[in-house]
Amino acid sequence: MNLTEPKQKILFLKRRSTTLLVGILGLAVLLLNVHNILQPESGIYSRQILVMGHAGSGFFSPLNPYNPLPANSMASIAQAMEDDGADGVEVDVHVSRDGVPILYHDNTLETMSEGSGIIAELPASEVVGIRYRGGVLYDLFHSEKIISMEAMLQRFQTYPELPYLHIDIRNHDPNRNSFYAQSVLELLRKYDYPIEKLAFIFNDPGMLHGVHELEPEAMLMLDAGEDFDLAAQQALDNKLHGVTANGKHVSREQLLRARAQGLQVVLFGGKSKGTIANMLELEPDAIQVNNVKRMRSLMGSK
Repeated sequence: MNLTEPKQKILFLKRRSTTLLVGILGLAVLLLNVHNILQPESGIYSRQILVMGHAGSGFFSPLNPYNPLPANSMASIAQAMEDDGADGVEVDVHVSRDGVPILYHDNTLETMSEGSGIIAELPASEVVGIRYRGGVLYDLFHSEKIISMEAMLQRFQTYPELPYLHIDIRNHDPNRNSFYAQSVLELLRKYDYPIEKLAFIFNDPGMLHGVHELEPEAMLMLDAGEDFDLAAQQALDNKLHGVTANGKHVSREQLLRARAQGLQVVLFGGKSKGTIANMLELEPDAIQVNNVKRMRSLMGSK
């Protein structure tokens, strides 16, 4: 009986599996490179469009490009602003039970961090400093923790010029509308943030009117969801300044119609050259993009 034969067969199968996996990965990389080569050329798009980092430098992404940085984290915001050349950032802002604006995307802490609960029901001391969690693929490459909005504003004070700032409102209790607006606006005033560089975004006109009551000059943008035309009409009916929408859900005709009615349009999304180029061709006022570096490259500026 040849006892070495089964071992040799197992080793052969392992080598074969490894070779096959390497081959598949190599093919994927090759196809990705070919895809990128065939994408639109740089420098043919308007440079008037604001380049806004979407929640900083975007969201966790396994490929094209790999992004291990949590959305709204300090490292993500710094990468968009200091490394990739964004004009500003869009951030998601909750207000804690004790009135502290905190940057975090989701509705509950369980989904993206080691914490639990709803930020609006917790004191800031129990939220700020909680470690982000995205899974092994990402957590091995970052040590980011939830930060307050003030920490971001303090970092911005070191910049030669304050960036544009889009505040995506995270408030789901209409009874807290005034408390939320007051907490955020007081902090912005503490740092003398220019009102002309701010925009407030929400899917309910009532919340936006609460911001307007405390700051009449604030730019108010209605989140369109998937129905751009309905949101545009609601924005007009409520005397808001514009709408934000996923770039995949808006046509040039819709955008031009909104513009003709005096509305500003902000698009969000986009990671690949093709998707970003499609949004650039629509010529919105700003794009909250998931890949600032690629958008800058397409615009032919740095």
